[in-house]
Amino acid sequence: MPMNVIPGASIPVIPPFVLAGVAGSGALLASVVPSSTVLGTGTAVGLLGVAVASRQPNTAGFGGSGSATARVVAGPSAKVIVSAAFGGEGRAATTNAVSVGGGELSAEIVPSSGAAAAFYSTVTVAGIITYPGVPVVAQSSSVGTLSATVTLGFRASGMNKSGAGTGPNTQNSWVQVTNWVADTATYPGSTVDTNSALVNQGSKASATVAASIAWTAGTFGSSIAVRLKQNGTVIGTGTTANPAIVSAAVAVAVGDRFTVEISDGNMFAGSSQATINATSSTYVRIT
Repeated sequence: MPMNVIPGASIPVIPPFVLAGVAGSGALLASVVPSSTVLGTGTAVGLLGVAVASRQPNTAGFGGSGSATARVVAGPSAKVIVSAAFGGEGRAATTNAVSVGGGELSAEIVPSSGAAAAFYSTVTVAGIITYPGVPVVAQSSSVGTLSATVTLGFRASGMNKSGAGTGPNTQNSWVQVTNWVADTATYPGSTVDTNSALVNQGSKASATVAASIAWTAGTFGSSIAVRLKQNGTVIGTGTTANPAIVSAAVAVAVGDRFTVEISDGNMFAGSSQATINATSSTYVRIT
């Protein structure tokens, strides 16, 4: 450590010490350049030499975050400048320096951050499935329109008579029976076209189409028979009975229309019309 003495004597001059504390987290590196100015009085012309010794810095490492303390000892008229700015968590190194001269202590901090950036992305695939809605499995790498052609599965249908009606007013003439309602309670999805035709649901190679007509004879008697039509073509004719019934096994397709016609074989049909009853025995069914 540099030391001054009183000229002509061996009495040392003990310089005062100044303690400076630095606290923070970061990387602290201190570099000290010691200097000393000595004033002396002599009775002769000569050269005054001053021996200066400096201490080497000691480096302390910190893992992660921590605090650092630096101690600086200076002599008379010494100026100590400590600059330390910590903007983040890092490593710090500390230096102990002792000098009787003036010096400047600077610190260079390199903050570091252990935060990891997170990134995410989303992909949306939009598709449109045309009616009828059935499960479709498809892979798509872009937004577009997905369509599928399917065949609607067969479902049974039925319709019931709504309100009583009158039979034919001419002997042996065929008259269409109207005023029907869909039997959706027994056959879900059933539909009736213009109150007169049962509309088929789906396709089937051999479906059974059946009709039953319950009736009450007129004053002079009645003789009722029934027949079925598919899209206007006769597919089955029954014999006289009460109820009058008929059935046929045919191939059906989506949207096929089935109608019922009756005929009265009684010669007095014109003046003694039968009554068509709306009972559980009056129906048309596709199964």
